[in-house]
Amino acid sequence: MTSEADRPAASHPNYVLIWGILVSALLVSLFLGYMDLPVVAMVLIFTIAIVKAWLVIAYYMHLKYEPFFVVAIVATGLACLYFLFIGLVPDIVFAPSKGGAP
Repeated sequence: MTSEADRPAASHPNYVLIWGILVSALLVSLFLGYMDLPVVAMVLIFTIAIVKAWLVIAYYMHLKYEPFFVVAIVATGLACLYFLFIGLVPDIVFAPSKGGAP
């Protein structure tokens, strides 16, 4: 049986690198908003948003080092977020034009 002192210490992630990835993903999402294909842009933007959420949860909230049941609870919340995104896509992509009648 190993004691707490015998376990190797978990290395700390490079928070500046993760922050840089998050900022880069934000910029990519902003540029995707100018695509001429709204469905493709929306899918890519939501995919990037889920990856960014995972990075924040895993590294800044230290979920990567938690037991499985805690991860399962958070994954359930992310699944609900995914279905919310899927439910909002038709409203965003197929919104009526600003100049025309509804």
